[in-house]
Amino acid sequence: MNLYLEQLAQSVTTASDLESLTRPLLALLQEMTGLDSTYLTKVDQTAGYQQILYAVNAASLTLPEGLKVPWEDTLCRRAILQQRFVTQDVPAIWGDSDAARDLGLQTYVSVPVYLSDGELFGTLCGASAIPTEVEDKHSKILQLFAQLIAWQLERERQLSLQSRRAQEAEHRLHGMSLLAELGDLCLLASSLNEVLKKATVLLQQLPEWPLVLPFRQHIGQPELLATPKLTMEQHDAVYYLIRCYSQKAVQQRQLLWLCDGSNEAINAMRDILGLKPSGPVACITAVNHDELEGGILLLSNQDELPESTLLHSCSYYLSLLATRLYDQSCLEQMNKELSVHALHDPLTALANRRYLHESLQRAMAQKKRHGGQMLLAFIDLDKFKRINDDYGHQVGDAFLVALAKRLQAVMREGDLVARYGGDEFIVVACLAADDDVELASSRLHAKLMETTSGTFNLSGVTLQYNGPSIGMAHWQPGGVDMQSLIQQADQAMYLVKQQRKAAEQD
Repeated sequence: MNLYLEQLAQSVTTASDLESLTRPLLALLQEMTGLDSTYLTKVDQTAGYQQILYAVNAASLTLPEGLKVPWEDTLCRRAILQQRFVTQDVPAIWGDSDAARDLGLQTYVSVPVYLSDGELFGTLCGASAIPTEVEDKHSKILQLFAQLIAWQLERERQLSLQSRRAQEAEHRLHGMSLLAELGDLCLLASSLNEVLKKATVLLQQLPEWPLVLPFRQHIGQPELLATPKLTMEQHDAVYYLIRCYSQKAVQQRQLLWLCDGSNEAINAMRDILGLKPSGPVACITAVNHDELEGGILLLSNQDELPESTLLHSCSYYLSLLATRLYDQSCLEQMNKELSVHALHDPLTALANRRYLHESLQRAMAQKKRHGGQMLLAFIDLDKFKRINDDYGHQVGDAFLVALAKRLQAVMREGDLVARYGGDEFIVVACLAADDDVELASSRLHAKLMETTSGTFNLSGVTLQYNGPSIGMAHWQPGGVDMQSLIQQADQAMYLVKQQRKAAEQD
């Protein structure tokens, strides 16, 4: 036993992660119990499977690492539910288990591994294909090992949490170093151009930058946002510098600083602008997903490169702003598209239940003011489940799409076809105030039956469909509310369905 304690102490004190702790424990557990296989599993109850993470196998019983099995009827789950952590005679206790029978299990031990919050992580298990005596002390050792593994898991989780918190703190510290004024501007801004102008005012307060010029990128070319008193020649010089430095800054994804004393072309531009023939030039860029949106050109009369933290901060904030405004514009466009998708069934592109309800409410209100009637047909696709069962859901979906297209093709403009549920559709037809309701209802019913019956060629499968059950309901001003109208049609459809079933049985 002292040898076992030494091995246990060695494993616990030297383990650096879950694997380096678990593998020695599994080997020690096997040695102490004599079981053929010992292993640690992870249980994903949401996905419904159990997976072997680490295993030590001996003799003829081999349980491979990585093996996944459905969690629902595993021996481990049975052990937890029955609080039976040691099973000496598996065939007698769990003779109905296919897995145990296939593996020839005789002895089985399993202890759950719980995290500190009570969540089930997995199980620590042992199994043998020959009857193996598991003593009470071995059961206690199994529980101890499960607790050691749980502590290691909690330790790793806490280390991960601390690391993440440290990274977040570092990120916050970096954010605090940026300029509060520009940060506030970018936080509330709805226009990049306005922020570029205000940032220019901030930078003009710095004596090392006598010339600060904001610009935007317009149709691939820079355009000054400020209007300093510059000659045409000076304007050309500014545009030359902006094009030169902004492109290089974007390519390098950072601010570009150059001491241009040896560049004759740049020196000529500086001379035109009334600056010393050499000196630092900086270009702050506002970049949206690698696309230049604008920036600020700065020229200095100093010989040495000025401190760059402020300008780097400006570039960072302005690029964040440019990206946010771009993403916001994309989001607004997506929201417009989503508002359309929210009212239509994604499979058939028909109006969905929400659209149907809103349209019915509007139509009822309109006809109360101006007169008119409506017919509502509730369509239930009899035996649709059999199509899915016989041919698969892909063919079932194709059938729904084809039927929806047929319904849309035969209805008039101003009528509404909606998918109400999985295999339920509703058709709303508008009538004039003096239309013959019975005649219109009969014609609509016949048209819908003819449209939805017959041959459907779907993805290489040909279906002969005998048609749905259709219930009809009539509405006129002063009649029932929307929900009651739908319920009336639903009840009428149910009666039709019962009659069709009775006829089939006869």
